[in-house]
Amino acid sequence: MHSRFSWLAVFISFLLAAVLEVVVVPESLFRFRPEWLALTLIYWLLRHPERVGIATSVFFGLVMDVISGATLGVHVLGYSVTTYLVLSMHQRLKMFPVIQQCFVVFFLVSIQLMFVYFLSMMVHSSDSGLSYLWLALTSALVWPLILILTDRLALFLR
Repeated sequence: MHSRFSWLAVFISFLLAAVLEVVVVPESLFRFRPEWLALTLIYWLLRHPERVGIATSVFFGLVMDVISGATLGVHVLGYSVTTYLVLSMHQRLKMFPVIQQCFVVFFLVSIQLMFVYFLSMMVHSSDSGLSYLWLALTSALVWPLILILTDRLALFLR
């Protein structure tokens, strides 16, 4: 039996993630900001891969490009690769305990950010080193919170 699906829950969760992406944080904390849209995308890809897929990742990749002021298509590629990886292993990933999921989320977000920073470096000739791994680490640490809150939102809006 399939669980009921709420497009309203998807919309609200992505809207909240986009708002969290643009919230102003102090410069010292900027490198520790989780990748909210990427985490929300991974969540919905795991919960409903038949409804949320590559088109969703392309759309929110464009949204993230506009929000961050990045070169158009940079986040689209990163989110598309992440979507492919999650969809190729979502059956196994759903069965992992939350701690193991955190490790996988760390690697998924790291790969997504690697694409974003590598392409940005190619276009703008700037070098950020491996500082993007802090973003991936905080994203992995926030993953259990994303699971709990988004599960409750989806349950409430059924």
